[in-house]
Amino acid sequence: MNSTGITLTPELRASLARGHDKLGKPAPNWEFQVYDGAGGLRSTANDLLKYVSAQVGITQSRLTPIAAKTHVIRHRNSPGAVGDMHGNAAMGWYDQEVYQPPGMELLGHGGGTGGYSAFIGFDKKQRRGVAVLSNHTTSHSSEVGWAVLQRLPLTKESGTELVREVVGLGFMFDLDQKTQTLRITKVYPKSSAGQAGLSSGLIIQKINSVPTAGKSSAECFSLLRANGSPKVRLELVNIERKETNTVELTRGKFLTSG
Repeated sequence: MNSTGITLTPELRASLARGHDKLGKPAPNWEFQVYDGAGGLRSTANDLLKYVSAQVGITQSRLTPIAAKTHVIRHRNSPGAVGDMHGNAAMGWYDQEVYQPPGMELLGHGGGTGGYSAFIGFDKKQRRGVAVLSNHTTSHSSEVGWAVLQRLPLTKESGTELVREVVGLGFMFDLDQKTQTLRITKVYPKSSAGQAGLSSGLIIQKINSVPTAGKSSAECFSLLRANGSPKVRLELVNIERKETNTVELTRGKFLTSG
């Protein structure tokens, strides 16, 4: 890894990509001192792929057994930064609770500094990996990297939000402050709600025959889980079509982003 270091040679510094802020303007490089180990390293995609190759055992060395020990999960449901989750965490590696497709065991690590973001990850079972580097603050290297490892298409959603497998009905809702009606705000395509044809904007008038009028979002959420059954019956109103329909949804596993 001859192109990796904290203090760069004049030749390497000349090839350093300039970072950019969220407005697309050049951002100053962060210069660390005692914190160099957490963000002072500069590297290239080729060097990072050499590192990933060593992690999955394609490139063998006397450090291979030691590297394998850093892959052992030591904490589960580990909290990360505010608003984030490390999920299952090893020594420097974690899975961020992302969807693990059958036959895969994914680990990675991402981060960033002013004007940059980076991610490297690998599949322990299939012995393959990825390195994603960006010189723009608003780019999502981790999300792109996980999607590549999951063999998912790089759509707008999967390239900007983590894809996870969850159990639920497959929709989100909120209380409209103007009309005080409970409205569906998002539907996940391959969920029970998506397969039933639900869409954003529909008003949830009743949950299991109980009217939602006058209830808070928290109270309505409790209604969805009240009887402990995997099935939930909703009475929905489509204002545009002036229609009222009743649908029955069943909780199940589905993929979600965001």
